[in-house]
Amino acid sequence: MAVSYIPEGKVFAVCTFQLSSAPQKFSHSRSTFNVYYENKKQPVLTVEDKNVMVEFKCKSPANMIGSLLAFGAGLLLFATGPIGWVIAAAVAVVVVGVAIAIITHKCTDPLNGGNWFLAHNSVKINKVSAITRSSILKCGNQGILTPFFDEASANAAASSIANKNRWELGINVVASFGAGFFLPSAFTGFGTATVAGKVWLAGGRFIAGFAVFSGINYAFRGGMRWGHETFGDVSDNTTYDQMNNHSEDFVNSKTGKAEQRDIDQNSLLGAPSKPDDFVQDSEDIIQIKKESGPWYKITSYKKGTVAGKITNIVESRRVHVNNVNLQRQLEGLDGLNRQQLRTNPLARQLLNDLNSGRYPEWRNAATHYNSGRMNPSMIDDGRMVAASNSRNSLKSLTSNSVQGVLFLIPFIGTIFSEEARVDLAQGMAADLAAEPNGSKLVAKTPVD
Repeated sequence: MAVSYIPEGKVFAVCTFQLSSAPQKFSHSRSTFNVYYENKKQPVLTVEDKNVMVEFKCKSPANMIGSLLAFGAGLLLFATGPIGWVIAAAVAVVVVGVAIAIITHKCTDPLNGGNWFLAHNSVKINKVSAITRSSILKCGNQGILTPFFDEASANAAASSIANKNRWELGINVVASFGAGFFLPSAFTGFGTATVAGKVWLAGGRFIAGFAVFSGINYAFRGGMRWGHETFGDVSDNTTYDQMNNHSEDFVNSKTGKAEQRDIDQNSLLGAPSKPDDFVQDSEDIIQIKKESGPWYKITSYKKGTVAGKITNIVESRRVHVNNVNLQRQLEGLDGLNRQQLRTNPLARQLLNDLNSGRYPEWRNAATHYNSGRMNPSMIDDGRMVAASNSRNSLKSLTSNSVQGVLFLIPFIGTIFSEEARVDLAQGMAADLAAEPNGSKLVAKTPVD
């Protein structure tokens, strides 16, 4: 099937990383050219032409600045005392620097750092390979750009992709805010820790956390792509298959050696791009399971070190829901004198519970404990302990639950990121259906 070459000014560009809702148009990067489409204002583009006429608003720097701002805000909200404010001030300095970077961001440099895949290498224009409708540009910021001939299809794809990228940006901001807010708790016990413990708290747990996070996200992303390729609307979409599976050899301009590069294969390796990539680690996963009677078991899956080796450990604790019930029972005994407490069935049962060790916190807090009979002082001490335990259990459960949710949030961002890639592939199919002929300048084979 014949496929069109790409003339400047006629072909739209849509990017998987765009935040702006409109497509742009591909333009030349070369300073000299002598092959044109219909007039001297429309040069035919090649693999050396990696630019757009109007810059996209890119999610890559926006994610960075938004996440850092949110991380700093979360840290500021938590920060108390000089140390917290010094940390927050340091984050603010970084944020200002990144803010300047995003304001001055241009597509030109990242695009020039990218590569055209699926070029028409047997057809040379000004001694370099031509590109066609089937070609895909991988940006240096990891975005993927494809050519569209039909404006309506390009607009629809660009709008859908931008909407999903905005959702992803918002989700990353929320996750990074939580990362900043809960970061100080990661250093609990730092002062009394051993040397190995200090190393772990200072950096080891974050490195391990990033490794765990990356591994889970790799599997999650791979599962999504497999589902789309096998059962989804893009199961027979050539563009989607090429984005996931196509690789080519490119010559490294610095070393002169050939390197194999892929368009956008699922990769386990990658540099952390947001604060929550480090902080939202495996320590934020909890499981709450009801046991027999009034007990709940809360299990936190954490990372620890054994003889210097990082390994999985499980930390469990139990929460008794009767703290609230105990508080109500003791309130019912309030005001009873010693004689009334001696004959009251509930008071006698609670005394038996105390003596059997059921409420150790209450027993330890009792200023005038008497194993033979309940007294008003013991009732007052019990009410105080029960109220305190109820508040602490609720706070602990709420904090752990929030952190567990924060661990899951970045994976929701991955869903939107992957769906943006699907939108691009479906948009390419719609474009081909709407404009099957493309331009008048065509190649008999799309690539070689």
